[in-house]
Amino acid sequence: MQTSTASITGRHGNTIVYDVHRPDIEPVGVVVVAHGLGEHAGRYHHVARAITDRGYTAVIPDHAGHGRSTGKRLGVTDFGDFVADLHSVIGVAASECRPRFLIGHSMGGAIALSYALDHPDMLDGLILSGPAIVPGADLPAPLVKIAPILGKLVPWLPSAALSASAVSRDPDVVAAYESDPLVWHGKIPAGLGGALIGAMATFPGRLPTLTMPALVLHGGADVLANPEGSRIVERHAGSSDLTVTILPGLYHEIFNEPERDEVISTVTDWIVAHS
Repeated sequence: MQTSTASITGRHGNTIVYDVHRPDIEPVGVVVVAHGLGEHAGRYHHVARAITDRGYTAVIPDHAGHGRSTGKRLGVTDFGDFVADLHSVIGVAASECRPRFLIGHSMGGAIALSYALDHPDMLDGLILSGPAIVPGADLPAPLVKIAPILGKLVPWLPSAALSASAVSRDPDVVAAYESDPLVWHGKIPAGLGGALIGAMATFPGRLPTLTMPALVLHGGADVLANPEGSRIVERHAGSSDLTVTILPGLYHEIFNEPERDEVISTVTDWIVAHS
């Protein structure tokens, strides 16, 4: 695997940094990965390795306000900004390579789903990992209800923080997450929380237009992104080639659970089968 780093200018002038992982052979396609809230592309190097081992190029950006990209930390208040920046990265780094697949984890799953609905012609398949389509069980219902309002009135008001212990059952993963300086360890600003919850509310009505092949995997013990969100995709998506699997007992980051090798193989096998 050969790795390089590049950047593009995002929707509001932010520098969006992304990694490109290339296989040691002529690539047979490209897979773009959208990471979750508060994290960064560097946490997906093992996923990139599995992708390149199958002959695909992996492109993984840091969202605005995340990781190495610029912008106020978790400062996005318009969910469309993430989608627009992802479109710019794909336009530069992956526009000429097909087939093209998009993987989205957690909030990145919501970004990826939004992107697939907005730009279906740009993708040949969509993979969602623990997508944030329904608020997690860790968020109080009153907070969820008023989040979009708070996000508009007081976007920098701290709301809730993600629980590191809910990320994975692997204590080494949790320890690495807690010590990672590029991971956001504070509370989520109301502006971003409200924007995400607002995007979630649009999905049931939009999902019937999702007709591309899709694979959805979700940890059954995920408290950060409710597995019911993946069941909503199963009930409402218009795709005739849709696989939704709830993985019993797995926590939020299914790519970082003890069963990670099996989970990642399921994803790469699906990509190869749909190429």
